[in-house]
Amino acid sequence: MKWLKELDKFLGEREILYKENEPLSLHTTIRIGGPALRTVYPKRLEEFIGLLDFLRANQIPFYVIGGGSNLLVSDKGYEGVAVFTKFLRDIEILTEKDSLIMRVLSGTRINEVIRLGYERGFSGFEFLAGVPATLGGAVKMNAGAFGKSTSMLVKKVTLYKDGEITEIEPKDSDWIYRAFKREGIILSAEIELKREDKEKIREKLKEFWEKRRATQPVSEKTFGSVFKNPPCCYAGALIERAGLKGYQRGKAKISEKHANFIVNTDGAKAEDVLFLMRLARRRVYESFNILLEPEVKFLGIAYDCLD
Repeated sequence: MKWLKELDKFLGEREILYKENEPLSLHTTIRIGGPALRTVYPKRLEEFIGLLDFLRANQIPFYVIGGGSNLLVSDKGYEGVAVFTKFLRDIEILTEKDSLIMRVLSGTRINEVIRLGYERGFSGFEFLAGVPATLGGAVKMNAGAFGKSTSMLVKKVTLYKDGEITEIEPKDSDWIYRAFKREGIILSAEIELKREDKEKIREKLKEFWEKRRATQPVSEKTFGSVFKNPPCCYAGALIERAGLKGYQRGKAKISEKHANFIVNTDGAKAEDVLFLMRLARRRVYESFNILLEPEVKFLGIAYDCLD
């Protein structure tokens, strides 16, 4: 492809780390995915923005990846550039009184935010303890669990869109279940945590972690929840009632612990996972007249892959 030479030149001149044809299975939590033409690892926010400007100006296909959860990559890989935010990690404390307000870069792990809050005696993100999410991914997906969501903690979001950087204060209408509606790539966000006794925070962390460990396959390779919960009920319960708990295709299996998780038992293919998703979606629709909507995102896979 013509743009590869220009991209390599751009990256080389700026000494931005990149790799050729690296398997994306190395970077997804379910450990599935073929190679991207280039994987790029900017280490500073300025590098990241400059890279986005270059990719956009040259109409080069790209996809931004944080922690690699909630993502299924094609076995054939991605004929574009996978841009990783893993090195874009920083927490700047803005105010620390009754609440702790921080500006957090998109690649910062949520567990880093939780740990800093605990050390200083502030609470908020405990419901995501143990989840391999970055701040950018958590905001973009409005990540949530146990009746709580990321939107409850976000004060401001800095977005890159069409070559412009904007800072917004999200309104309630900007959030929906498992999504932040405003378009753009998240560069950073201001997060507010509330002061709380450290022992109470510790108890919350223990409670949420024990719930997650008891009900989810946390020690296995998954990409997190497969489908969004419909308004009426839980997706996992519907899939279980449809008789698919533990159903296996190749090396991919619907979890026996939680039916809204698909496990890579060892060497599963994306096509195996898609087969199980289609099967679960069809069986639930036939049994309950409910069409499940995927929570997982797809890369190198057609958007209508479940139809």
